[in-house]
Amino acid sequence: MAVHDFGSLQDILLDLTKLEAEPPAADGLFDRLTQILLASRASGRLHSLPDAMALFRHVLRRQSLRAGQQAQLRVPSGAGWPSRDDWAVFGIRAHSEANGHFLVEARPWRAAWLEDSDNPVFEDVFAERNVRLDWQRPIDPFLGEASGFDTYVSPGQREAVRSAFLLPPGETLVVALPTGSGKSFVAQAPVLARGLEGGLSLCVVPTTALVLDQARQMKQMLKRRFPRREVPALAWHAGLGAEERAAIKTAIREGRQGILYCSPEAVTGALLPSLYDAARAGLISYLIVDEAHLVSQWGDGFRPAFQMLAGVRRGLLAACPGGRRFRTILMSATLTPDTVETIDALFGPARTVQMVASVHLRPEPQYWVHREDDPDEKDRKVLELLSHAPRPFILYVTKRSDAKRWVRLLRGKGYARIDCFHGETADADRRRIIDQWSENRLDGIVATSAFGVGIDKRDVRTVIHAAVPETLDRFYQEVGRGGRDGCPSTSFLIYSSQDQETANQIASPTLISDDLAFERWSTMYGRSTQLDTIGQLLEVDLAVVPPRLRRQSDYNQSWNMRTLIMMARAGVLGLESQPPARIAQQEEESEAAFELRSDEHWSEYFQRTVVGLAELGHLSRERFVARIGQERQRSFDAATENRELLDKLLSGSTEVSLLLDRLYRSNAPGRSVIVSRACGGCPVHRRAGTADTDYSAPPAYGIEQVGRFDLGLFAGRFPQLDLNEPIILAVDDPVDDAAVVGLLRDFVAMFGVREIATSAAFRQRNPALSALHKQSEDHVLLLQTLEEEVLRPSSYELPRVTLWTDATGATLPKHLFIMKRPLHVIMASASTPDPWNFARRIADTGSNVLAVDQFKLGARL
Repeated sequence: MAVHDFGSLQDILLDLTKLEAEPPAADGLFDRLTQILLASRASGRLHSLPDAMALFRHVLRRQSLRAGQQAQLRVPSGAGWPSRDDWAVFGIRAHSEANGHFLVEARPWRAAWLEDSDNPVFEDVFAERNVRLDWQRPIDPFLGEASGFDTYVSPGQREAVRSAFLLPPGETLVVALPTGSGKSFVAQAPVLARGLEGGLSLCVVPTTALVLDQARQMKQMLKRRFPRREVPALAWHAGLGAEERAAIKTAIREGRQGILYCSPEAVTGALLPSLYDAARAGLISYLIVDEAHLVSQWGDGFRPAFQMLAGVRRGLLAACPGGRRFRTILMSATLTPDTVETIDALFGPARTVQMVASVHLRPEPQYWVHREDDPDEKDRKVLELLSHAPRPFILYVTKRSDAKRWVRLLRGKGYARIDCFHGETADADRRRIIDQWSENRLDGIVATSAFGVGIDKRDVRTVIHAAVPETLDRFYQEVGRGGRDGCPSTSFLIYSSQDQETANQIASPTLISDDLAFERWSTMYGRSTQLDTIGQLLEVDLAVVPPRLRRQSDYNQSWNMRTLIMMARAGVLGLESQPPARIAQQEEESEAAFELRSDEHWSEYFQRTVVGLAELGHLSRERFVARIGQERQRSFDAATENRELLDKLLSGSTEVSLLLDRLYRSNAPGRSVIVSRACGGCPVHRRAGTADTDYSAPPAYGIEQVGRFDLGLFAGRFPQLDLNEPIILAVDDPVDDAAVVGLLRDFVAMFGVREIATSAAFRQRNPALSALHKQSEDHVLLLQTLEEEVLRPSSYELPRVTLWTDATGATLPKHLFIMKRPLHVIMASASTPDPWNFARRIADTGSNVLAVDQFKLGARL
């Protein structure tokens, strides 16, 4: 017998010998309890008491809330099982029975140190009722076939994925989608559709945890897609051996790697020679930067390699053969207007950057905020929270030392199914923790911000901050680890005044002064190496120090890099990169020998970078200070506003969704972001007795600039038609669906149509539509639904056919005639009225009409 529901759990608790080891339960909570009970079966003693009692509380509260009556379980009361007092610590009442059992029940928990309006705690989270609105849309068949998915998660995901395929080569796409909206699929889709030989998708992510987690997910998808293919290693990390590294580099050069997840330091260092070789051969399809908000980060988390990616990208694009330039995608769930401006500056020019933003705030998190300045009391309250909180949980702290202290404290209290994750966690431990976390073998993680970014653990129920994140942006990112399955999650921020002071110190933008920035730049420029004939392309040494500074260290290199990045953001210069062959030539060694250097070499490589000058007055102190001063002020203002919003969150005086709306909304032309507000509950809502989970669907539009299409064949076959106006293809009544699908096949195969709009009913009754993408040159074909387009017309400027054949006699909507399309054919019943003159048929409206017989003849010439 296995634990698969509440009833089977009760049966097994009465006789543990009935429990059998079977495949993991689909319900994560029962899977966790099964693991503990299996470990208890032989001895009859309950294994890992604190972990077990927390899980029993979870299952009892969930059952009570779902059934509408108090749930109870009979559990052994003998040796090796919790006493009545033990159960009480976890909010569980134990009633003695004569047969050696307790009858246990879990009541709602009211924390005596919280306001009445904030009690009881966790109830909606225990109930696990989905609060996410269903915005699924039918998937385009070319991707459904590749992924096995039937739907897109949301219209925003659909437009982001489509835009990734349609983006002109060499350009940049910025994707802003909320956590849980399927952002990862934007990177996965091209590889699934085109296979491992379809060009390299290089996915740059900030943490080893995310590298490993994303690679694990992608490997599973590729195995389902290509069951007979051997999937190569998809993660580049410090734990790889020399042979594994060499194999990945060879696969990149030979166009067999398909997709690789790695850190920015790997891209700007050890992988660079193989990436340049692949670029020269036209074997790179995408450069994808996940968690792209980090490119504008200036605090303790500043990592020069993230900003240096912009220069490497430019160098790799320059190395690509004509017409085979890769596309760049930068993705994040949390893009502030300041971050988007930085992306424009580093990954532009802005005219080549397009954006897909469909942002709604998460309805799942419920927020609690509590201040406690006494360190011992704060620890006691966190422990009390953890003894009553739903599982699994993440306990976030700011410092590595705090993470280590908390895991020691929890293990000392008997918690065994927990682990610790921070910036110094060894790679082998990181892999083990991520695997155990994904397999429900851990119930809790104590972590710094190094853990959790982008990791797709869908059923995290509790996120506790025992420290103050430095910004509201980071807080919301970490809260976003919870509730990815659409069910409520807890966000509990418990902090002290010291925590707040620490966060303010970290968040204060440590920006270089104008004068010192000029000194640093003048010194770097004075010792630079000219790489072109006109002195605009320079190699600068990040290790040089202005005369009045003596500090030679990584600290100095970092500040020199910050100076260059600020200059790039101000438009004074552009970040570039140097092909490894040129470096090798300068050092009088072969490129092959250069590549074989140890990884330690790359720390030396980071001392040099290449810049392209864009401002002639860069050596004028007055002009330099004026340009840089504006950029410093912009960075300072953005950081100040972020910190002020966080202070308002801590005060509990402002509704959380209002603060997040202010943080992420943008009105910039071409970069507008409209935030659809939602809040599962916060101090303000609870005091008012309300919530805000009925959020509206955010707008979702794809990119408008999708490149040029060769319509010469269509124009040559039908010279009488004006391609600048919609073309009517009149179909005789009664309409034959099979014949219509045959016409569509010709449009796709011969004339490059990439978008078809039909009624939902036509698509449902004609499954042959799902195979039309195979007639396309690159197997990309979009299927639109006319019903949805009434509310939100498609924005893609693609060759298109619109089917109006289902609406015999109905008037064509006028918005179809004003769509911008390089080719737009409207296929309608001949009896359809002219929308501008109901007295005549659409087939009789004028010269831009094509008869079916004419089309068939032209298609077969």
